[in-house]
Amino acid sequence: MKASVCIEMIYTEYPFLDRIKIAKDQGFDAIEFWNWDNKDMPAIKKTAQAAGIDIATFQSNRGGTLIHPDHRENFVSGIKESLDMANQMDCSSMFILTDELGDDRSVKFQFPELDEEEKYTNVLEGLKEIAPLAEGAGVTLVLEPLNNLVDHAGYWLKHADVGFEIIRKIDSPNIKLLFDIYHQQVTEGNIIERLIGNLDVIGHVHVADVPGRHEPGTGELNFGVILDKLQKAGYDRFVGLEFEPTVESKDAAAASLQLIKG
Repeated sequence: MKASVCIEMIYTEYPFLDRIKIAKDQGFDAIEFWNWDNKDMPAIKKTAQAAGIDIATFQSNRGGTLIHPDHRENFVSGIKESLDMANQMDCSSMFILTDELGDDRSVKFQFPELDEEEKYTNVLEGLKEIAPLAEGAGVTLVLEPLNNLVDHAGYWLKHADVGFEIIRKIDSPNIKLLFDIYHQQVTEGNIIERLIGNLDVIGHVHVADVPGRHEPGTGELNFGVILDKLQKAGYDRFVGLEFEPTVESKDAAAASLQLIKG
């Protein structure tokens, strides 16, 4: 398994670009972050290349939502721009959300006039339109379910099982699922079975403990067992740290990296 670290949440004691070299010095294979349109992307690329570290993923959404068909044209246009940016950054994966999040990561739009079946259909059709664009760009888009019990009230794609179903219906090698262990433990649990039983459609894994979204070892999940099972099952993609450290970032990151590398 390869290890990445979200420099949006970890190493926040340090300037943003400095976090890239810190990640390399600590032994990570890659970094990741959220929105790209509020960052100096050429500086990030230059710094990552100088450090000798990859960029695992960043957010593809530029605005709008997959939930409502009236947002479709603008949403797809934003994805096209992001695919171009991924190619410029030599990044082969981006994560995609069903809803638009604001600066505080809350869901910006609610559509009570749409029932669940309509929302499901709109998400499916939107991703079907995006899939050939991702294939043409050579970039994998990883669709992320988020919990709406603690962090993202109103977010549509809550359950990994629904995500797995949608991705299998799309049947594209460039549309996978981002399985965030924290979000899925909050939402539905049964982490090991869901992970191991769906590796064919999982393109990225995120790590944080429950409750609190802190580093492994602070909560109820046995990450030693989870990550060991994941590795033995043949998962060879990125496991990304995406948590709020309760101790100095370097210490939390180093301990979590040991779990990933085994």
